[in-house]
Amino acid sequence: MFKRQETFILNEEKKICVISNNLDNELVKSFFDLLGLEKNDLEGDIEIVNTLGKLAMKKVVVVNQDKVLEKDKLSKLFDFKEELLVLVDTFEDVQLLFEVLVDSSYRFLKFKSKDKKEAVGLSYYSSKNIDAEVNEGVVYGEAINNTKELVNKPYNYLNAINLADYALEFKRFDNVEVTVYNKAQIEAMKMGAFLGVNKGSLDEPRLIHIRYNGDSDSKEIISLVGKGVMYDTGGYSLKTVTGMPNMKCDMAGAATVLGAMEVIARLGFKRNVDVIIAATDNRIGDGAIVPDDILTAANGMTIEIISTDAEGRLTLADALWFAQEKGATKLIDIATLTGAIVAALGKEYTGVFTNNQEYLNELMNVSEKAKEKLWQMPISEGYRKELKSFSADMRNTGTSRTAGASVAAAFLEKFIDGNRPWIHLDIAATAFDEKKGGSGVMVKTLANFCK
Repeated sequence: MFKRQETFILNEEKKICVISNNLDNELVKSFFDLLGLEKNDLEGDIEIVNTLGKLAMKKVVVVNQDKVLEKDKLSKLFDFKEELLVLVDTFEDVQLLFEVLVDSSYRFLKFKSKDKKEAVGLSYYSSKNIDAEVNEGVVYGEAINNTKELVNKPYNYLNAINLADYALEFKRFDNVEVTVYNKAQIEAMKMGAFLGVNKGSLDEPRLIHIRYNGDSDSKEIISLVGKGVMYDTGGYSLKTVTGMPNMKCDMAGAATVLGAMEVIARLGFKRNVDVIIAATDNRIGDGAIVPDDILTAANGMTIEIISTDAEGRLTLADALWFAQEKGATKLIDIATLTGAIVAALGKEYTGVFTNNQEYLNELMNVSEKAKEKLWQMPISEGYRKELKSFSADMRNTGTSRTAGASVAAAFLEKFIDGNRPWIHLDIAATAFDEKKGGSGVMVKTLANFCK
């Protein structure tokens, strides 16, 4: 994808050069002086300037680094027919530059039989030793892209067993152990909530546990629990004809924690981190659960099923129990959990809930630096009361149709032991876009949180 060029002479270079708009940089000043440009002349995020014969190169691409160095906003650079030369020394943050370049190069082409518009490769030049920064940026970018690829794959190419096979490949990294539990082993652990969701499926569930041992001197384990509903029909509480398409993205939480673990393991962070995924699909079948059924979770609590479309919280309940059984001292779960969070926050923010404000403040600080927006949502006694059941210890949805995101978080909270710090991230609005596909949101935040 990227090729380092060893030399650069401004007046002789023929490749189209990519520079930042940072006029504190001497090389940028030279370009602007030679081309007779002023900073106010360039109002867009990415401007293409014709050199009009003033330089050997025919064009210069000027990037507004304050606006564009986030997510996939450099994708335009990969649409050129000619190979571009990125002048790295004109950018202030080398790691971020390469992260965004890799992120922006992503194309979901696996199932295109024609019109495969591959991203064009880039060359880059720097007068400095930037290998470490380039590598770190590439690792982040590749992990985000791998997350997108998982989210974008349809169910007939990515079921629970396929995801478990993907997770097993993490054994190639140092200090990583991977254990995958099959249906019989899950049954032996009495994970009735998780297994209940799988009852209508033709495909077996898988419980995935990845452990990264980054600090042998510490007993602290941060557990990242990702919702792994590989496809969600809603079960017998069936989704509508408009609500069901794109439900392949209902495993975005699982993809996100795998992306975060990829960064953590490849860069060798000095923390102990677990990834836990309870993977299954949710569909209609001969043995599928129906409303009024009562399931018994692994921790012994009973759950009255009101809606089979509130299935993600059932899988997470047993996954959170398992994480704590494996020694988690702090927990973060991440899930495309509720349509209610979409109604509340739109696509601008990921909703976040916690039982420990200090713990959440740490994550908020990290997410702000990563430019991944979080908005804290409430859990209070009123939402907890919504889960009271006549027949069981709790219902899986509230008694009303309001505050669904907070009620769902209150449900998950019931499976956290004592005062163990816990955060719940609802990425239902931010994980997937109908036009762009998977976003890879929160991979960077979760990885950086585990540094």
